[in-house]
Amino acid sequence: MKTKRYHPSSIFLHWAIFLLIATALTLIEYRGYLPKGDAMKTPLRNWHMLAGQTVLWLVVLRVAARTLFGAPPLVDGPRWQIWSAHTVHALLYILMFALPVTGILFNQAAGREISYFGLILPQLIAPNKELGHSLHDIHELLGNSVYYVAGLHILGALWHQFVRKDHALRRMWPGQAAD
Repeated sequence: MKTKRYHPSSIFLHWAIFLLIATALTLIEYRGYLPKGDAMKTPLRNWHMLAGQTVLWLVVLRVAARTLFGAPPLVDGPRWQIWSAHTVHALLYILMFALPVTGILFNQAAGREISYFGLILPQLIAPNKELGHSLHDIHELLGNSVYYVAGLHILGALWHQFVRKDHALRRMWPGQAAD
């Protein structure tokens, strides 16, 4: 019999990734309000990058957990809802990979060394100011799109919970009794 819930590791990774993305977005938004030359700008950027790089590692683990433990069966619904749920999930995974990668690349193109908890990451691209600006623009566009895609994901979960009342949110909610 297949479980109606995600594996505990998938649940943990889901919420850890959510918190890290929220942290990364909050840090970079706050940084934008600081005046040029403020001493906090560099630490905020570094913490933003640390959160983003951690998302990249955790999403790799999340894909591994999904592959290893599978997922509960889909919640029944109209074809358009199932299609839209798959689309939103695919976009979220693309963003969770693309945002940290473009962040690393645009910083390397700007000539910055990227470190992760003191470990210097390999230089993936040579410094290139023009490419760095383009990658920064892509990174920023992807970062702004997270608000919309995550918003759709949250609205979908709330729709299931409070309108359809099919308890789909329980599948990923921590601390629920196993089925």
